[in-house]
Amino acid sequence: MSRFSVALIAAVVLAALPAPASAALRSFRSPTGKLGCMFYSDPDVPPQVRCEWKGGNDRALVLDETRKGKRIKITDTVLDPKAKSLAYGKSTRFGRLKCTSRTSGITCKSSKSGHGFTVSVDRQRVF
Repeated sequence: MSRFSVALIAAVVLAALPAPASAALRSFRSPTGKLGCMFYSDPDVPPQVRCEWKGGNDRALVLDETRKGKRIKITDTVLDPKAKSLAYGKSTRFGRLKCTSRTSGITCKSSKSGHGFTVSVDRQRVF
């Protein structure tokens, strides 16, 4: 078999394989580091944001673009001390999700549904 034939077969096999799925994620934290959040999406999961707080006892809040935010039980963490700090008064966006940092906590809201949540160490509210 010629080198050309081997190369052609290899190219056909590689072209037939599915492309690897790619996920998008971005972490951020409050300036104090007591709150941590992560935006996430992949081809099977619409954009969402999850936030948690120090002392949260394996609890977090999660929100996607279309549904009301909810409280969840977690077994991992998005509290990352190396994540970029979101300064008070500043916001960050991911798709139709927007999170704003304030001295009172982090508020995340979907511009598509109007739903969201506010999280602080002392209080968590879903709307």
